[in-house]
Amino acid sequence: MAKILRRLAVLAVLGLLAVAGYGAWYAMTPVRAAALPVEFEIPAGIGMRGAARRLEQAGIEVGRRRFEALARLLGITLDIKAGYYRIAAPMSPREILEKLERGDVVQSEVVLVEGWTFAQFRAALEGSYALRHDSRGLSEGEVLARVGATERHPEGLFFPDTYLFARGSSDLAVLRRAYLVMQEHLAREWARRKTDTPYKTPYEALIMASIVEKETGREAEREVIAGVLVNRLRARMALQVDPAVIYGLGESFDGNLKKV
Repeated sequence: MAKILRRLAVLAVLGLLAVAGYGAWYAMTPVRAAALPVEFEIPAGIGMRGAARRLEQAGIEVGRRRFEALARLLGITLDIKAGYYRIAAPMSPREILEKLERGDVVQSEVVLVEGWTFAQFRAALEGSYALRHDSRGLSEGEVLARVGATERHPEGLFFPDTYLFARGSSDLAVLRRAYLVMQEHLAREWARRKTDTPYKTPYEALIMASIVEKETGREAEREVIAGVLVNRLRARMALQVDPAVIYGLGESFDGNLKKV
């Protein structure tokens, strides 16, 4: 009886070693794919079983049950991130799971060019196939409300830059980032301003900067033009400038900023 028990124990150990060995081999061996590179989407809340199904639908032969079992073993079944993914080279199941856990999604970009109007910003976002166009059909005021802006006019409120985003992101999310970046720049410059300037808020300073930028693109002329306009403000004179960025802003600077 003792010999039988020892043999059964040895067989059990060998069986466990075989299972562990196969699991390690499966986890570390690159899976077959119909074609590379391949892109696939993991929707929010889909779960590991749904994620494995999406992988196989994309032509990545992970083996659903084995993939789920490995995910449970690694403890990452609930930690995968939604988004669009791209696999460009052969990867093992473990590497794929780690990619899903990190949220290593496909990054797209949109460029908001300095000097563009808000309408041009919106056109650039509308032209991006990688964005979700949640702002479509919204008025300027509605867009400002959605991004958390307290100002009533959009011109100059969004920082021009190249913005990276996960494919499928909302265009409103990009605008919100651009707005917050501009607010950070405004706060930093406002803290360093000269105390004798006639501006009451950072937004008024932004308007003036926009006017000066529209009046000239030459660095040497900006200080001169800004000085002339500031002197006119102090004297409560009309600014006598007509850049398109200030249309509709007649209530700013106690009514002095207006089209004349």
